Amino acid sequence: MQALLSPVEPNASDAKAVGTGAVVGGKALRAMFFLSDLDAGGAQRTFINLLKAMPEQAIRATLVVGNARGAARDWLDPQTRVTDLHCARTRAALWRLRRLLAAERPDVLLATMVDANVVAAAAALLAPRRPKLVLRETNSHRARHDLSPFQRAAVRFAYPRADAVVALSHGVARELIADYGLDPRRVVTIHNPIDIDGWRRQAEAARRLPSPWPAGEGLKLVAAGRLIRQKGFDLLLQALAACRGEGRRARLAILGEGSERADLQARASGLGLADRVVMPGFVGDPAAWYAHADLFVLPSRWEGFGHVIVEAMACGLPVVAFDCPHGPKDILGDGEGGVLVERENVSASAETIDRLLAASEERNRLARGAQRTAERFAQPRIAADYARLIRAVAGDNWP
Repeated sequence: MQALLSPVEPNASDAKAVGTGAVVGGKALRAMFFLSDLDAGGAQRTFINLLKAMPEQAIRATLVVGNARGAARDWLDPQTRVTDLHCARTRAALWRLRRLLAAERPDVLLATMVDANVVAAAAALLAPRRPKLVLRETNSHRARHDLSPFQRAAVRFAYPRADAVVALSHGVARELIADYGLDPRRVVTIHNPIDIDGWRRQAEAARRLPSPWPAGEGLKLVAAGRLIRQKGFDLLLQALAACRGEGRRARLAILGEGSERADLQARASGLGLADRVVMPGFVGDPAAWYAHADLFVLPSRWEGFGHVIVEAMACGLPVVAFDCPHGPKDILGDGEGGVLVERENVSASAETIDRLLAASEERNRLARGAQRTAERFAQPRIAADYARLIRAVAGDNWP
């Protein structure tokens, strides 16, 4: 069932975006969450998860989207009301968002991802009644090569004007403070919220059903994410080709869609892996693939957090991940649920894959640890962190 959509047309300054909430002590805080789109990415999943888990008696949460088309619509709670600004580009949402802020007068405006953050900051500054502003940064800007000089300048304008900046990992927080001169008191590290119980239930149910994997021999590796350079699937293919032990017979599924599909398929063929690699595209139920796999691999060149790591761990999968800047270390740094490998080190990754595939006892130990580790990122716990931040930012004693 789809969420209820409340459209905002260019001249519809009185459009409403109604969230859920109850009044406590005479007033519930109004928090407006702004997304650029509903593509099936980690930022979208995070905000949607937060909306589901906000404490209703204290915070009335609403969602505003630059463009509400996209696969993430299927993730929305049926009771969520979404205001669609109908903008082809995120930057075009500025004036429509400003009009909505004037009409709705939220206490706090939250945004995520660079372009949406910049638009939110500008709209808040232009609003007749400025809401408190919380911007969420998802990645290391030092590691990214896709930010234009204009975007970096816009970040330098927008982020210092936020009342709080949420970083997904401690490494990203340190970079933001150092590179943009942010007040350390206003930079907060809050990890992504994951529906641990939901993923666990999906995996348990999937194990009782036929596997989605194509028939074949060998242990099974799974990876997931957009098919773009950041995610490093080209490095994973090289590592699989370099395996000399159990990995030589292993099969790999890469779940996701993106601009590098053709290049990755050609690379797999060139490495002699075409019959061992499957790329089913965007998968609505990745837990079914995780439930019938033996090892999850994250080969990213950089990650703000590594949402898919925790989802796989919740399903009982041990993890091998590059120690990229910066998220995976926050999740796997204690070694309880998986193994960190030197960033972009293909040979070390191949050796680790070979070792773990040959050691079922170690995989089982890591799988148990993975489920314990995943609990640190449970949706109610992280939502409570955001709720505390919203209340603090809206209060009188925030720095």
